[in-house]
Amino acid sequence: MMTSTDDGIGHAVAGVVAAATEDSRVAERWLLETAMFPQAAKSDWANDGTTFLLPGTRFGAVAVRASLVHAALLLDDPATCGPSLRKRLRGAPIFYQANQFGREGAYVVLVSADVAAQWDVPGSVAHHRGALLEVPAPDRVRAGTPIWWVVPVDDPVQLCAPVPLAALVKQGFDAVNGRLGRP
Repeated sequence: MMTSTDDGIGHAVAGVVAAATEDSRVAERWLLETAMFPQAAKSDWANDGTTFLLPGTRFGAVAVRASLVHAALLLDDPATCGPSLRKRLRGAPIFYQANQFGREGAYVVLVSADVAAQWDVPGSVAHHRGALLEVPAPDRVRAGTPIWWVVPVDDPVQLCAPVPLAALVKQGFDAVNGRLGRP
């Protein structure tokens, strides 16, 4: 049954905060496995909507400048990028964080820890293993907050593969730097 919080195939719609679902509870448990203090992190999510996790074992993270994602997708608003990002990055979990790169926002894509450790693509930066990462609560999918899931964690093992992520970043980088169609 479709509700006002999904897109007809069970995915949360940007701009809407969904009630906790079994998927969000599974995602919560999986993400909390990377918390230094899981109960405190869960409390932070409940009270503040975000908490700090320690990537490096279960997952890694790559932050991509919002301008590059928008150029690659030909979209200019994080609230509209979810469906295109879900398709391009094959359902990988992605959250948006305002002011990640100074005044510019970023899309933070969850990847394997190995991918993050080797990541070196202009216009993006891998989160350092062992450094704290601010992560929104799994059910925080409302656009307009400083940090929210654009593509929520549907399946904790569905991390982003490096090839489609690198292709997206490169396409955006080339578009922003005027190199489309040039060798």
